[in-house]
Amino acid sequence: MVLTSNATRELSEALKRRCLFLHLDFPNADLERRILASRVPELSEAVAEQLVRTVHVLRGMQLKKVPSVAETIDWGRTLLALGMDTLDDAAVRTTLGVVLKHRSDQDRAAAELRLN
Repeated sequence: MVLTSNATRELSEALKRRCLFLHLDFPNADLERRILASRVPELSEAVAEQLVRTVHVLRGMQLKKVPSVAETIDWGRTLLALGMDTLDDAAVRTTLGVVLKHRSDQDRAAAELRLN
């Protein structure tokens, strides 16, 4: 059995004694692009590059919840579904809620990315 917590839940001491802990860092940009390409192959390389670069910038911000690889994939799928072929400021502003789940994180990112 595999348990994931992303440090968001406190596990009981009894459960912790029975677990092997392994910390996995986020993938580097190249690996994340490859993961994205394998999960969303219809996404152009240019958009995938923009998306991964933006997600890595977001992960460097002081956010309540930094975006995971799953959210990178979701963002790519969303851009495709909306027919967006670039990740310009308007696209980021419109779809930021796909990758950042807290309003305070969205506000901080919009300010730091100068989307306002």
